[in-house]
Amino acid sequence: MIERDFLLRQVHQLAQVLAAVIGRRGEGDHVEAEEALAEGLQSTLGVRLDRLRAMSRPEVTALVSEDGAVSAEKAVALADVLSEDAEAEGRVRARWLYEAALAVGGPVPFDVQARLDALPEG
Repeated sequence: MIERDFLLRQVHQLAQVLAAVIGRRGEGDHVEAEEALAEGLQSTLGVRLDRLRAMSRPEVTALVSEDGAVSAEKAVALADVLSEDAEAEGRVRARWLYEAALAVGGPVPFDVQARLDALPEG
């Protein structure tokens, strides 16, 4: 129960990061959007954006795993955030996370294929 609460809190925090990034980008402030992305990832997951952009697929998947099992909810939440990254490296990692969520058969958005199609291959 405690682990599930922690997971839900992280998913909620990632949703707040996503809202902040989209809001700032919508206002035309792309620098602030990237800063919100970087600060949000650091505070929520404890990882710097530049480090995350350089991570391998297994390292990225480990960020959304508990005891070796991928959390589809957390993978989708982080993928949603990274899909807003201005750098292609972040968007590639978003693709990996959507693919990981699909692979474990967890809940995914109905438009996950469209989201994947919009992201660079990697």
